[in-house]
Amino acid sequence: MSYNLLEDGHVSSPKGFRATGVAGGLKEVRARDLALIYSQHPCRAANIFTTNAIVAAPIFFNQAILSRNREQIRAVLINAGQANAGTGQQGLTDAVECAKLAADELEIPRDGILLMSTGQVGAPLPMHRMKEAVRRAVSELDSGGGRRAALAVLTTDTRPKDRALVLSLREGRSVTLGGLAKGGRIAQPRIANLLAVLSTDAAIETHLLARSLERSTAQSFGRLTFDSAPSPSDGIILLANGAAGNTLITDVNSWEYGAWQEALDALCIDLAQQVLRDAATSSKIVQVHVRGAASEADARQIAQTVARSEAVRWACSQAVPDWGGLLAAVGSSGTELRPDLLELRVGSMMVMLDGAATRIEPATIVQALSGPEIELTVDLHLGAQSTTVWACAMPPE
Repeated sequence: MSYNLLEDGHVSSPKGFRATGVAGGLKEVRARDLALIYSQHPCRAANIFTTNAIVAAPIFFNQAILSRNREQIRAVLINAGQANAGTGQQGLTDAVECAKLAADELEIPRDGILLMSTGQVGAPLPMHRMKEAVRRAVSELDSGGGRRAALAVLTTDTRPKDRALVLSLREGRSVTLGGLAKGGRIAQPRIANLLAVLSTDAAIETHLLARSLERSTAQSFGRLTFDSAPSPSDGIILLANGAAGNTLITDVNSWEYGAWQEALDALCIDLAQQVLRDAATSSKIVQVHVRGAASEADARQIAQTVARSEAVRWACSQAVPDWGGLLAAVGSSGTELRPDLLELRVGSMMVMLDGAATRIEPATIVQALSGPEIELTVDLHLGAQSTTVWACAMPPE
């Protein structure tokens, strides 16, 4: 491992980054509600946006910007309180105006800023308060402001989520990676929202930045299973400004790229776990492991079907020794199965072997389901592919 966690690190820990979060009166309650992350140097940018066909106005705006500019991005502006989704043409007009306000105040090109919004769907942005809020945010930018930014993006979350780490390269230089994330505290399993901004002072080619983010997202945020539908506002943005001065990473097969990927994986997994644990404040964390699948896609499909099963969540939340929901979810996943080879475990307890139930006392299963974290394992014995997803088991209302 060539990286180390940076104590009290945050999204503005990498060289050349500044951030803050201010109370602009955008939320109904007075709290920080506008975050700004800014780089003193132009950034290469990579992104993962929602797969929902209905996208929030900021996502639409970002897609337009990134279609023509991926190497001169300077800032990300995030408002909390209103998702700016389901707001029609007015929502897009407001998004454009927000970008204009921030770019002009920062004295950067107007196509150098990206936007994110989180909060109530259908609620218009309070534009009469936005200008002053943006002005204050720009005036309060500093290298130690990352935690303020993490606080400003919260909605139903209970605590800020941020992290940074330092990666040592063989050429004697080090690069820093930072980030913040927010995920809605899941009051019910049908509501989920994920935003993340990642920053680094590493110099890395744009296409490799995108490639690495795809991989890291699949290993982290992509394993969070709160809902069957992505939010219109979901988005992850990664900015790299090259201020560390390392030799540009251009080769996917190089040691430097491998070390970079490992560090980015670690950062994203840490932030995703913070989102998960915040969402599970009043519930249990469930890890679903699928092994022995014929393909990675089959493994992922089964894991997600199990994680989204109401019967599985109910049994886990109530510590009910009935694993019928687990079996039903596996069987309804629509993937290739050999029932006679199937193996199921609840915690360390094997409840099915070679497609037949084992003799396990119900009290033993109850014990395995009674802790704050539960592991469910499905082994198909059909191949070598595997995956893990994370979910919350919510108590019934």
